[in-house]
Amino acid sequence: MNENKILDAALIKDLSNHIYEKRKATAFQIEGLTKSAFQRNDSETISKIITELTDLIDGGSSSAKMGAITALGSVSIALGSFAIAFFLNDIIKPIFATFNDTDARVRYYACESLYNIAKIARGEILSYFNEIFDILCILVTDTVSSVKNAADILDRLIKDIVSAKSTNYVSILQQQEHANNEIKSNVVDSQGVAIQVNQIQDVQKAFSLPRFIPTLLERMYTTDPFAKKFLIGWMELFDDIPSLELITFVPNLLEPLIKFLMNKCPSDVRIETQNLLNNFLKEIKTISKVKFEVKKRQMISELEKKHEKAKHQSQEEAESSPTPEDLSEDIKDIELKAGDEHSIKSNDTTLIRKNENNDEAIVDSDSYSDDGSIFLSGQDIFIDFPKIFDILLSFLRVPGENPNVKLNDLSLESHETYTEIELTVIKWLQEILLMSPTSFVKYLPDCISVTLKNISITDNNKDFDLRNQLLKFNISLQDFIINLNERGDSEGKSSHDEVVSNKDDIVINVNEIHGLNKEVYEEFLEVYLNKTFRGIMHECLTCANEFARLTLIDWLIFLYSKIPSSFLKVISNEEKSPETKDSFDFTALLKSSADASNEVILKVLHFLSQISETNQDFFKEFMIKLVKFVESEGSVAASSLSRSKIEFIIRKLCVTLSSEKIYKSISEVLALYETEKLEFLNMMVVTLNNILLTSHELAGFRKKLKNLDVYKLEDWSLFATLFQSWCHSPPSALSLCLFTSNYELAYLIIKNLADLEVTFQLLTQLDVLVQLLETPIFLKLRLQLLEPEKNPHLYKTLYGILMILPQSTTFTTLKNRLSSISLVNNTNNPGLTGPLSTPVTTPGANTTPNNQLSIKKKRNYEMIEKFSTIREAHDNYHLEGKLKDSYYNGFIPPARSDTQHQLTN
Repeated sequence: MNENKILDAALIKDLSNHIYEKRKATAFQIEGLTKSAFQRNDSETISKIITELTDLIDGGSSSAKMGAITALGSVSIALGSFAIAFFLNDIIKPIFATFNDTDARVRYYACESLYNIAKIARGEILSYFNEIFDILCILVTDTVSSVKNAADILDRLIKDIVSAKSTNYVSILQQQEHANNEIKSNVVDSQGVAIQVNQIQDVQKAFSLPRFIPTLLERMYTTDPFAKKFLIGWMELFDDIPSLELITFVPNLLEPLIKFLMNKCPSDVRIETQNLLNNFLKEIKTISKVKFEVKKRQMISELEKKHEKAKHQSQEEAESSPTPEDLSEDIKDIELKAGDEHSIKSNDTTLIRKNENNDEAIVDSDSYSDDGSIFLSGQDIFIDFPKIFDILLSFLRVPGENPNVKLNDLSLESHETYTEIELTVIKWLQEILLMSPTSFVKYLPDCISVTLKNISITDNNKDFDLRNQLLKFNISLQDFIINLNERGDSEGKSSHDEVVSNKDDIVINVNEIHGLNKEVYEEFLEVYLNKTFRGIMHECLTCANEFARLTLIDWLIFLYSKIPSSFLKVISNEEKSPETKDSFDFTALLKSSADASNEVILKVLHFLSQISETNQDFFKEFMIKLVKFVESEGSVAASSLSRSKIEFIIRKLCVTLSSEKIYKSISEVLALYETEKLEFLNMMVVTLNNILLTSHELAGFRKKLKNLDVYKLEDWSLFATLFQSWCHSPPSALSLCLFTSNYELAYLIIKNLADLEVTFQLLTQLDVLVQLLETPIFLKLRLQLLEPEKNPHLYKTLYGILMILPQSTTFTTLKNRLSSISLVNNTNNPGLTGPLSTPVTTPGANTTPNNQLSIKKKRNYEMIEKFSTIREAHDNYHLEGKLKDSYYNGFIPPARSDTQHQLTN
């Protein structure tokens, strides 16, 4: 066996010596043996030398391994750059195995030997690039500095080889295999007919980026900063080689590349990562502009053809008529009126980074395809924008929301890292949204939801810089919907459907070039609008941050203002669904805002009022739900809605909508309760009456009520609608009659009170009413006291109140007022000693005074019967012991100075 070995025992011994010089000298001897065999063309001897060295690596000591590794490098030198291709696999595989050796010296000499092999093999080494890259990625993190330094030297050599050979080098083995195969230009079928064939003549190149990408991705999830720098360096190298088109793999690389910023990443790695991300983004923008330019030129070409066709038709139809103006030959140079920023200059590469002085350059020269159309470099590069959107959104999503979607949790990262990643993601989303709006439509609901949620988080954390960037992106999302809506409103009519006669008349819509058309708009309405609305409503009902709530409600207002019909259709469909019925009840917005500031409530009311202005059915339903909401949330048991909140809601509704409309609608809803929920009805009426008499927002409505003419059917209808609900609170009904100058009905109420039990609640409310009589809003009533012959029932009513009140400061106030007026009347009319006469009523246009009095009396008695029925129900409820302390025991009298200040209007 030993006689057949090429390397004798002495060589093996010297090769295994622990002294480096001895091993190196032996390696030179082996190099000489290899050269001799190579000159003799003795491949068998060469193979045996390689095999014996491999065996020594597998079973020898560390010194033997180091000697054998060095000897393999010497064998490579002896073979030369051509012959090494036939033995490279046998030489390099044993060396690969030594990189896992525990002895750092073995790893070092493996780097040295691989360096020598690569220097000889050059392009042939690319066939093993994946394995070499994997090894280098491990070596750059080696704890031994000498190994790391050797790996760096090897890394630089491999980079040089890749830069020079990766795009065009074909292995010698592949070339010879291809040379032995005849390339057929035709084949003969069974019938003897020759058929021409086009056989691919390009042999497989030594390096393939698609084959390498999986290896790269496996290593990109490292947390070691040295490995990250190594990977970034290689990605920059591949990116600098245009023909490799690394940019097409950015969707695969984006997620791990952003994660490079995590795990307490050093500042230098962060800077390099951000630079690479920025370069990728610039290249994607450049490619998008190229595609935009190509699409624009295609549209202009279509316009040119249509114009030529129309011109010929016009000439045929009217030979004597003058022809329309021809489009000038430079139509291809026309600029878009809709966006000059999309005009493109050319460069021979899609790499913006290569041209530092002009970020907008794309291609220097155009090439022409076989059919004569212009081909721009980069127009055939495919970018998977949907995948990019999905990855970017995964960094914005909050943990625990939806387990079925992709999530990259940043909760364990430092605030600095979190902010940097979020800003990077937002920047990418902003840009990608402009480049591929059609790809973004399906991600719009999720994007709106996560953006609004992050606005809430950043506002809570007082991270205002990040919040402001999110708000800018939020505006971009709304702009996207505006553009989409504009394309939908165009009813599918594109700008090039019209034939123009002058180049200045050509307008190509930018959104149309990007592919935003009616079909995309309809898809959004049918598929994604309900998801968008559902996400916003969910955030509205669960969000606790006030700023975010305002932003959410702004979204609802925005959507309704842009697509009102589709918006209401979605609401209608969702309310019919048992799963989403409660989520789409807009009074839930008020409920969720019960603990919020008045600004939030005001925004909600503005939104609901906006819908109510144009949709009467929605308004009626809203009023019903509003009353039920106040009933459930304003009760003593619930007590989640304070009296001040209820008053604020009603007052502001009267501002955004008509006060009369609000009061009539609420009164009609309250009338539906009849004799049910009496405690709530009393509270509600007292609240409404308090708002009516004290709030400056209802000044216009008070003016109308003050000048009410009960003989007019419209005015009486308004009064009757209010009164039938006001009956649930006698002092409120009394104040309504006094305010509208219906003193006869007021006196009938006073007489009716004689049959009721006078409670502390009633006395308290009458006490407040007397105080209100002294305020400016009842000035008309006080002046009418000067005309007792015209207003006898006013006197009777006020004296009736005086008789009901116990003697107190309020009693004294009213008594003094009546006494002073009586004194004036007796002075001016000394003969007036008998009872007050009946009023003299001004005749109407079409009725006699007697008829007027008869109609008024009939109506008043109808009202008092209604009042009696309701009061009887209240008495029965009280007598049965069901009437407990109500949530709101009538008017709560404020301090006199405060009351006077509040009522000045």
